[in-house]
Amino acid sequence: MCDHDHSHTPARAVSIEDGASHDDDHNAWSRRDFLTHSAAVAGGTAFMLGSTPVHATSSSSLLRALANMDTDRVLVIIQLGGGSDGLNVVVPVTNDRYYQVRPTIAVQQNNTFALDGDYGLNGAMSSLEPMWGDGNMAVVHAVGYPDHNLSHFRSTDIWASASGSDETLNTGWTGRYLDEEYPDYVSNPPEYPVALRIGGATGMLLRGGATSMGMSFSNAGQFDRLEATGELYDESDVPDNTFGQELAFVRSVYNASLRYVDAVIDAADAGTNDPNANYPNSGLGDSLAIVARLIKGGLQSRLYVVHHGGFDTHSDQNDRQPGLLQTLADAATAFQTDLETGGRDEDVLTMTFSEFGRRVEENGSEGTDHGTAAPLFLFGGGVEGGLFGDGPDLDNVDNNGNLFHTTDFRSIYATVLQNWFGLTSGVSNTILGGPFDPLNIVTVSAENTVPSVPSQFAIEPAYPNPFAHSTTVAFVLDRPSQIRITILDARGRVVRHLVDGPRTAGRHTVRFDAYDLPSGTYFARLETPSGAKTQTVSVVR
Repeated sequence: MCDHDHSHTPARAVSIEDGASHDDDHNAWSRRDFLTHSAAVAGGTAFMLGSTPVHATSSSSLLRALANMDTDRVLVIIQLGGGSDGLNVVVPVTNDRYYQVRPTIAVQQNNTFALDGDYGLNGAMSSLEPMWGDGNMAVVHAVGYPDHNLSHFRSTDIWASASGSDETLNTGWTGRYLDEEYPDYVSNPPEYPVALRIGGATGMLLRGGATSMGMSFSNAGQFDRLEATGELYDESDVPDNTFGQELAFVRSVYNASLRYVDAVIDAADAGTNDPNANYPNSGLGDSLAIVARLIKGGLQSRLYVVHHGGFDTHSDQNDRQPGLLQTLADAATAFQTDLETGGRDEDVLTMTFSEFGRRVEENGSEGTDHGTAAPLFLFGGGVEGGLFGDGPDLDNVDNNGNLFHTTDFRSIYATVLQNWFGLTSGVSNTILGGPFDPLNIVTVSAENTVPSVPSQFAIEPAYPNPFAHSTTVAFVLDRPSQIRITILDARGRVVRHLVDGPRTAGRHTVRFDAYDLPSGTYFARLETPSGAKTQTVSVVR
């Protein structure tokens, strides 16, 4: 994956009607996918080794932390590439506005199964109904981030890096942690890959430093080759000329450089798939079947990333989306069944993400254009099932006709880091670049069952800061208190009341929306019975 700064990518390439900028964005996305599938990267050096490479993932101090943790917990990430239309997945079946603006492609209520009185899941995903009924599936409404970028290229980077839309990072959220916490990792690495990726163009998710800590397969077929031959590349299948000799040499060096081959093959041999799991015949099904075998075979990897593409449904959406959703549902169900037979369903968490949702209104091609917020799914025996967050407000959209998010995606990441893996809030804040409250979606890790109690009250620096439209203000209380948080302008006038009432001891966050305020310096002031503290915030447009 390219390491260059792509912040120049058009932010408003949202529909077919956008013409050249839309085409440029899709061409850039296609180039990225091509490069991901046509180069192998090891130790910062790129080799052109054919059309189906394996990458050695970068070092990451978070991965080092997970490698040193005494836990069996695993995270499996499914990327829904292309931007999944959330409104036709989690359908607002009682919302007249939904049916008015989607006269052609709206999903009728009788083609859903009920999640609650107002929302139904697309009937193409009916295989998930038993998992939903068992409480092993969570749906988080309207997940996104402030000032959403509508470029495939850029928004995928934002999700992968856990950055704000106004900053560019070149490391992934699962690839960051303080290196000094694990100074002996390079000299004493584990005997297994801490992370493993199959398919997709999301290499940034696992990108940290320079030392290889994992493996990345371009597709399930490449894994099958490794298992069958013990090699990633055929050193003999080269042209009979000088170039072929050089290519064979490069392949031999790369084959020998991957320290985790034996551990992966041993786990694949030891693990078996449940013949009754019924994986769909698809790339996603094949990838998840491999992941299940490796987990059941004893591979100690903490993170797996798989890919399911095709969700960029600008046209003929109802001819394309149902099949994609059925594949996702059937693969997730088979994966869960497979893990249950191996006794691993309680300690494997599966999470979906897509770079963005789609616009509220359908377009003129019986499809939907690039949008913003969309639902996110979590599956597993450790999931506290149900609907979470506030549903999308179809009557309150931005100037482009897009939804406002109601849950920041980094709160989901904080949930995974703190509640699932048991990392402290301080470590989580470091990884995510700021404080984000975890949600009560998963069973809390035993490593994190005793919360720390603040020794004093405090208001933390806002994140992001400076910001364009909204930011998060965090504060901690050493005891239950009646508090007030206000925003003051440079002249000391109150322009916002964020909190006014009782709060429990601990850490809390509140969102500050400044859409109607001019650029300038403001002050977030926390008042408690013990005193008051203030932090400076800056609105910049």
